[in-house]
Amino acid sequence: MRVGLWSALLVLSCGGSDKPEHHTNPQNREQAIHWRNQGSLFLQQGRPVRALAAFEQASQLDSSSSTLYFNKGLAHAQLEEHPAAIIAFEHALSLAPQKPHYLFALASSLRSQHRYLEAIGYLERAIAEAPDRAEYHFNLGLVLRATSDFARARNAFARTLELAPDHLEARYYHSDLLARDQHLESARQGFAMLLAQDSTHVQALLGLGGLLIDLKKPLQAARILNRAAATTPHNPSPHYLLAQAYDQSGQPLEAKRARERFRDLSAAERHLNQGTIYSRRREWDRAAAELGRGLRSDPASVAIRLRLATVHIQQNRPDSAIARLQEAIALEPDHLESLLILGDLQLQNRALTEANNLFSRALTLDPNSFSAAYGLGRTRWQEGDLSGAITSLSQALTQAPEHRDTHYVLGLVYVRLQRFAQARASFARSTAIDPTHAESHYGLSLISLQQGQIALARQTLKKVLSLQPDHQRARARLAELGQAP
Repeated sequence: MRVGLWSALLVLSCGGSDKPEHHTNPQNREQAIHWRNQGSLFLQQGRPVRALAAFEQASQLDSSSSTLYFNKGLAHAQLEEHPAAIIAFEHALSLAPQKPHYLFALASSLRSQHRYLEAIGYLERAIAEAPDRAEYHFNLGLVLRATSDFARARNAFARTLELAPDHLEARYYHSDLLARDQHLESARQGFAMLLAQDSTHVQALLGLGGLLIDLKKPLQAARILNRAAATTPHNPSPHYLLAQAYDQSGQPLEAKRARERFRDLSAAERHLNQGTIYSRRREWDRAAAELGRGLRSDPASVAIRLRLATVHIQQNRPDSAIARLQEAIALEPDHLESLLILGDLQLQNRALTEANNLFSRALTLDPNSFSAAYGLGRTRWQEGDLSGAITSLSQALTQAPEHRDTHYVLGLVYVRLQRFAQARASFARSTAIDPTHAESHYGLSLISLQQGQIALARQTLKKVLSLQPDHQRARARLAELGQAP
């Protein structure tokens, strides 16, 4: 299920309220509401782990809230824990059987687990309760299509379009099914309507191109398919169809070139997929060899270079990784992931000017990128731009408030500025997120020493050594205080 749909469901859930069961203790119910509201806030902030902890506290105090279990389901869904989400949604429905967004959420998690027949039943129940929700009909169409019930799927997509005429994906699937059922002119009109709204919709371009070949209009098909090839230059599918269009129009040389391009791109795709499989198995040498073959088949591929760079990093070949990433950025200057990975490598090499430029470019491309803001903050810290580091690290925390290392680095910056109260708060936040992080505890011990809190410093240094017995700086500090560890 798309993230936007979970967000929409979250809005619905937060607006609801439950009638309390008479057997629930009023004091417990009040505390449960507090935890439930806290969990909902964490959920809205994109912090599902913290949300689940709060919901667990709420459920121990009051188990009568359907909204609580619905929100638990949303939190599990955000974490891609769909079996747990299904259990939570089922519990919510046992308490409130007729709420359509509960039914819809359960169906969506069931669909993610390929439990299509069950999903169909819940979607039909949701539609019975809320017949004018376009997304319900659209998702029913997707599930019916997955079960090869094409006639009913087409009807579901048609109903989606009645309710939401600008729903592009419904328009695509409806047109595709019309073409499948040989309603070629209606399908052509549908694809044309979609492309009028989004001229770069690749699947629609491919669908229309294939349809025009069936209609014996190869020159029109070739124009459409060349648009698809230009939109996704490394996708073999347009070239497969282009070869057919050129054959049909009596252009054998063009057909030959299209088949060769299809062959090369298909080979590159296979090598990329196989290289990715080897990477997941941590078979780095085999992954590198496979990706090298892919690059020979498609020398302009940014995706293969990026994957190969990550393999070289694992092989402890940073120079090769940097070279592949620089090639990727030369081919596609705005490729965000390449900019971020190369920025990290340059930061590790203390090539600070290059790292600053790369992270700044990434942040310009995506102002909401946590990785770009965090990388820029660390770079500015190492450059000595402490004010800039605070700005970037604070920006990173707006995107990931629970990121331990951002709080830790921010604490280091505050220490350098002698803003010890803020440094203590940052280190304390880091240890609250991860109580096992020895360096954050060590930072707290130094703050305590600076402020003359010797007993607290000793206690914290012992904590550091309990977590990391070979922490020589903590051991030396403790010895200076006249107490052996």
